[in-house]
Amino acid sequence: MSLISRLALLLVGVLLTVFNPAQAKPVDDISKLERRSIGGVLICTGPNATGRCDHETYELKKCYNLPDGLRNNAATFAPDAGDFFCYPYLKVCGGICTSPEGCTMGPVDANYPYRYNLTAVSWNQFITSFDCLLK
Repeated sequence: MSLISRLALLLVGVLLTVFNPAQAKPVDDISKLERRSIGGVLICTGPNATGRCDHETYELKKCYNLPDGLRNNAATFAPDAGDFFCYPYLKVCGGICTSPEGCTMGPVDANYPYRYNLTAVSWNQFITSFDCLLK
């Protein structure tokens, strides 16, 4: 038996020991399952989730001002996967929009191509606040 075949058998044995489906316990009451929270957003000073990073789950339909250090300095703004999106704003929560182009870059969700690099759309220097909503 070749070395690769032996290693493959060893790996299968380890996986069956650690992840044994026969030991899985059925759920008697689905209401006891913990529901995942929706509204998680990763915000970092650098692109590609580098620099100072904060990840929190935010209440939907509520505006949040970015904290010092991230305000007007967030190159990563990456909502978690899920049925929600967030609107980044260039104004503080409750502030009046005076920009002729509008005060948001539009909706950002887990599929937005620049969520890990807002510098590509120059919004890293503008993002001041945000809110998130269900799709």
